[in-house]
Amino acid sequence: MRNILARGGIEFLAVLLGISGSLWIENNKDLAELNKQINHSLIALSSSLKTDKQIIENAIESYEKNKVHFEFIQNIDSVKKATNSRLQKAFERTGVPGTINLDYTIFNSMESSGLIYKIENETLRNTILKVYQKYYLTLTQLNEYDLNTIQKMDDVVLENFILSNKTIMWNLDYNHSSTRNNIINNQLYQNFISANKSNKAILNNRCKRLLEKVEELLEMINKNIK
Repeated sequence: MRNILARGGIEFLAVLLGISGSLWIENNKDLAELNKQINHSLIALSSSLKTDKQIIENAIESYEKNKVHFEFIQNIDSVKKATNSRLQKAFERTGVPGTINLDYTIFNSMESSGLIYKIENETLRNTILKVYQKYYLTLTQLNEYDLNTIQKMDDVVLENFILSNKTIMWNLDYNHSSTRNNIINNQLYQNFISANKSNKAILNNRCKRLLEKVEELLEMINKNIK
């Protein structure tokens, strides 16, 4: 009887160990697959961040090139004495919105699938969330505000200035006697120029701050990619 019970106990233990072993193997397979997905997502996120980094750097460079045009078009003597081509350039460069279109695709995919919350490295996980949910979001909101300001400025130009009918892209008629006078004396237009200049300066500062965060995040991701 004891031998039978002992044999039965051994058989039960063997079955139990077999089940436990199978579950352990299955769990490890699931864990390996999860880590593989996380690694692939981090590689894709790194690629996306590198593209955004270039976009941010281009925006900073563009600001440095264009800020002189704001100073030009706010200077009475410059507007009075400028050639038509120089005045046209200043008008065009001070009346365009920032084009900082950042990519949320990979991040949104990782967040909606819950994959980002499976990253074991808490510092890396929190840094990714902060970069996109704080710094990216702030820049996107400022970009939208800048666009809204430009659209309102366009309305002022359409209502108060004479446009040229000789260009494909809409522009001012710089040969008309009222054009330079309107640029100088239309206070609403000049107010929008000042607002746009301030918006661009704020955007530039935020771009520089975001660039630092993106570079830090890229370094962290590279250290965690397997």
